[in-house]
Amino acid sequence: MKVKIKDVAKEAHVSVATVSRVVNDIPLVNEDTKQRVLDAIKKTGYKPNAIARSLKIQKTNTIGIMIPDISDPMYSDIVRGAEVTSEIYKYNIILIDTDSSSEREKEMLDVLLEKQCDGVIYIGKDFNNNTKELLERANCEVVLGCVQDKDGDISAVLIDNVEAAYNLTKDLIQKGYKNIAIITDEKGGQVVEDRLEGILKAAKEADIEIDKSLIQAGRLSLNGGAKSTKAILDSGKDVDLIICMNDQLAMGALKMAKENGRNVPDDLAITGFNDYWISEWISPTLSSVRQPLYDIGSIAARMLIKKIENMEDKEADNVMILPYDIRFRESVKEN
Repeated sequence: MKVKIKDVAKEAHVSVATVSRVVNDIPLVNEDTKQRVLDAIKKTGYKPNAIARSLKIQKTNTIGIMIPDISDPMYSDIVRGAEVTSEIYKYNIILIDTDSSSEREKEMLDVLLEKQCDGVIYIGKDFNNNTKELLERANCEVVLGCVQDKDGDISAVLIDNVEAAYNLTKDLIQKGYKNIAIITDEKGGQVVEDRLEGILKAAKEADIEIDKSLIQAGRLSLNGGAKSTKAILDSGKDVDLIICMNDQLAMGALKMAKENGRNVPDDLAITGFNDYWISEWISPTLSSVRQPLYDIGSIAARMLIKKIENMEDKEADNVMILPYDIRFRESVKEN
């Protein structure tokens, strides 16, 4: 039989109203009575109605996390960081896969609001005016992850993608690579556009002109990387380096290079981005730019909860740029 609030009141010898105050953490009950009620809750096994409680205090201790692609390994690390931090603050999460669709983003944001989430962490590959307008209309606290509102109106946690791609390319040019091809995302978006900007900036500074036909766009997947690499190799143009916008593309590129008789790294160097854990376990091991994915999720959750709780903390209203690490492995020749 389900234990009701009146059963707790009877066990603790108090009124139902007193039990309700304790459950909803309303500071009108003395400590002795509060402890007696808590003991009665434990003894009876009473489970407060979370929905009813949220209606009373206008708070559900739930945050929504929107990610563009649940099959992409990078997002699992981000979500794990957010989940662990949320648990510390006694918050639950609802995870939504938007499939990188603006229509689905709108639909799923409505779902999160119907669930009365206290706030939303928006993890994306892109952030534009339409997305900003959508999130602002939601009328709840929002923190961005991996992307940023360049007007600075919404808090965010990310790395500097322009700088990371610039420094990666600069290091590769210093290693002697001159004939550069690039594999990017056919859907575009803020992240890949920033990375492309960094690559082209480093090439321009080194007086290297990248052939536009060698900038291939495909799906951010193993198959997308393989197809784009096949097009690059079939072009017949000299290429000694392929820079990929993520590790999935790079792993597809590695496979296609091998199938076409190209030795990596002697004939062709390949680099990725994000540094998935598997990058160290494939052969050859993959060079990549490491993002602190777990930290992005963890810090985003902490920032959001501080905003929800109205904690006075400068961090909660900031754009936090986290450090990255360029990791050269077997897919690039040593100096």
